[in-house]
Amino acid sequence: MTTDIVNLCDNGAHLPFGETGSGNYGMNLGSLDGKYTILLRTDEFLKLSKMVPFPNKASVYNIGDYGTADGAASMRLLGKLIESLREHHGHDVQFQVIYEDQEINDFNSLFRRLSGLIPKPPSYLQDLENVFALASGTHFYKQCVPADSMHIILCMAAVHWLSGKPPVNKDFIYCFPETEADVRQSFEKQASEDWEKFLTIRSRELKKGGLLVVSAPSDNPTSTGGMKLCNENYLHMLNSTWKEFCDNGRISKSEFVNTNLACFHKGLSLLKAPFENTSSNVSRSGLRLLSADVVTLPCEVYNEWKQRKEDEGVDDRAGYARRFVSAHRCWSNSAFLAGLSGTRSKEEKEVIVSELYGRVESIVGKMNPELLKDDYTFSFVFITKD
Repeated sequence: MTTDIVNLCDNGAHLPFGETGSGNYGMNLGSLDGKYTILLRTDEFLKLSKMVPFPNKASVYNIGDYGTADGAASMRLLGKLIESLREHHGHDVQFQVIYEDQEINDFNSLFRRLSGLIPKPPSYLQDLENVFALASGTHFYKQCVPADSMHIILCMAAVHWLSGKPPVNKDFIYCFPETEADVRQSFEKQASEDWEKFLTIRSRELKKGGLLVVSAPSDNPTSTGGMKLCNENYLHMLNSTWKEFCDNGRISKSEFVNTNLACFHKGLSLLKAPFENTSSNVSRSGLRLLSADVVTLPCEVYNEWKQRKEDEGVDDRAGYARRFVSAHRCWSNSAFLAGLSGTRSKEEKEVIVSELYGRVESIVGKMNPELLKDDYTFSFVFITKD
């Protein structure tokens, strides 16, 4: 990594894991695109999209996919959206899809997917005419496109990333429910400010009557009155294993303290708060909340393991562990690299972090997937601009 990229990661930026252009993110997350179709309750989403004003059919219809990664997650959904809008507005309408992500994103994989060089999921560009795809390498806590230009903006499972380096959390790599109250408050304050900033900027970009759809990993009330995070079992396993590395001298105490995932789960109350305050910058910007909901989705890796066990009688726990860890390493790997001391070489850092995930994979392989499985809980909101 260059010095500039190291600095970005130290300040909370996510460095994609895997070879550039390989499609590693979407390949390891498997059928995530199908999950987002469910998450967005497609029928309602398509109905709302047709209500976005588009009076001048000779102009360009602009759609944004923010926090896109390599484009795999939204590919089928965007194809379905554009087909629906073409049926509604006419087949001669030109569509422009603007893919947004941070400057160190793997845009190479995105365009390889769009061109069909990475064939799965199938690219809508291969079948639809008058559709053009562009990229904006500007992270979404800044304005990414011209004002008053966007008809629809989607941002799926990305706004949990904070705008910068997270508060110091000396006992954990993540802000867990058991994290000290003052630390949790600092995380929540930063997450709330980031959310308001994100919304205010999107208000500038949206046309009047435009639609903004956002989903975020959420927490979920438990039967005992507590809260369970999306991916909590896996996050605790990463935390305890990294702590073992510290206790055994593989990493230093300061390196453990410096390792923090720059994320915060956004529950419905946090997402709705700016809209419930009529004097907030968000309310004054003209954004209005249409609906908010929580959806819990099953773990695809667990379902694959269970289906094979039931259909073929094969209890492939090693395969389950490999898929499980790969699905999560692609978004969490860079936090551990960033936590390690700058005095270590790039090669040494990569060896240590690979040891971490290898150790976690070994632990998962010895566990019963029935006990480990994490369902995925997402909050999502539909927003318009008056």
